Amino acid sequence: MKNALIAGAAVVVIAALLFIWKAASDPEGGKLVGKTLLVSAFTSNGEATGKVLLQVPFVRALEASALINIAVDTNNDGSFSEDEYFVTDFPVRPRANWRNGFYVRSEVPMTNGMNARVAINGDEYEASVETKTVEVGELLDIASVTDPENATKGWGMPVAYAQEGAVEITQEGVPDLTQRTGECAPTAAADSIISLAAKNGGGGLLPGDPRDLVENLKRHMNWTPENGVPPDDFVAGKNRWAAATGVPIKTTKVGDAHGASTVDAIRDALQNGDAVDLRIKFGDASGKAVGGHMVTVTGIHQGGGQTYLDINDPATPDSGTETVEVQNNQITNYGPWEGLTVLSWAFVQTWEGQSTDGDARQSLEEEPSANIPAPNQNTPGSKGGIEVRGLESIKTR
Repeated sequence: MKNALIAGAAVVVIAALLFIWKAASDPEGGKLVGKTLLVSAFTSNGEATGKVLLQVPFVRALEASALINIAVDTNNDGSFSEDEYFVTDFPVRPRANWRNGFYVRSEVPMTNGMNARVAINGDEYEASVETKTVEVGELLDIASVTDPENATKGWGMPVAYAQEGAVEITQEGVPDLTQRTGECAPTAAADSIISLAAKNGGGGLLPGDPRDLVENLKRHMNWTPENGVPPDDFVAGKNRWAAATGVPIKTTKVGDAHGASTVDAIRDALQNGDAVDLRIKFGDASGKAVGGHMVTVTGIHQGGGQTYLDINDPATPDSGTETVEVQNNQITNYGPWEGLTVLSWAFVQTWEGQSTDGDARQSLEEEPSANIPAPNQNTPGSKGGIEVRGLESIKTR
């Protein structure tokens, strides 16, 4: 009798522990979407731009891409009308404990506590809005651009992408580091390096602190606060870094300066399992080039004449992946910039076999080799810089 009571008590304890473990490991009770829709509203010099970033928190993954619809009850009437659906049939590949974001326009302010609805694969999930404001009025150092006329050639051109049926490619395990002022290129490069090294068993070749990696890349890329890193220095600097550290990654520039062939090159690289960074150019309302930015591409979705890219953007608030629509050679509704956002060069990182002898490679925490100068803080950088400026107001980690 005593043994039976002990056994019964043990069963109860085990069941209770299993229940507690399940509740702790799956606090959403098996749901796909978390309870809070994060809404970041962009302002320029304190004035609302009408652009917002909707970030959906996923608590578990799906094995395949799906279509997502997002609505916000902006008039608080308890229902979701057609004009309150801000995202309609966008592709998404949910990852566990990761946010997916979508840039939209909204003339009606979204406020804390508004009701939201996320629909995926026919299932609907209710959420509550949580808002923040992101100031991007000083996003670019316009004065540093030295060749605006050349940079505007070919903008807004019609582009026909090569498609053979639907394309769905996504890469997992790509980090989303947050840049410091003017450091989007080395930060995006670090995201690609970390993911490519981890996928190929080379994680031990990298420093534990990603900021050490970013600082070392800056030196090899001849980064300057005036212009950041021009495209050719991005390639040469990353290859110099790889040679100095013994990490078997080769970087090549693909596509073209105005994005006409860049999407096809990105798709080919992702299909090959390579890592991809993308330069995007910013123009004002008249089409004049005023600067640019660098992001990491983690996926592509094509079908029915539509193209979407998944990007990890060093400049956006909070970690996550944003999905943007590409029409011709432009990104539509890119949140942090009010004017034109045009594709430019892409940069493909390929893993080329085994690393070199560890004794022969330089420590990533050390200064680069003597023939790689540190950035000259007093000399203007090369023309055509790609770095974003004035991000002090955007979150840091």
